[in-house]
Amino acid sequence: MLPQILQQLNRNSVGQIQQMAQLLKGNPIGMLQNMPQYRQAMDLVQQSGGDAQAAFYKLAQQRGVDPNEILRYLK
Repeated sequence: MLPQILQQLNRNSVGQIQQMAQLLKGNPIGMLQNMPQYRQAMDLVQQSGGDAQAAFYKLAQQRGVDPNEILRYLK
């Protein structure tokens, strides 16, 4: 038998997953917009005049990363 804390964690995890699934089915765009990473990404794109590629290259440069290397990994 699982310890009580693991049982609670398991119940909470399943409940959270079910809640997220319902939100995704009902309003997928709204769910994405409430995610902090989505907002940050959209802010960066807006700061680059709506050009997502320019935002990507700018962020890579700021972080000292070669954007072309990242793109090669994604291929």
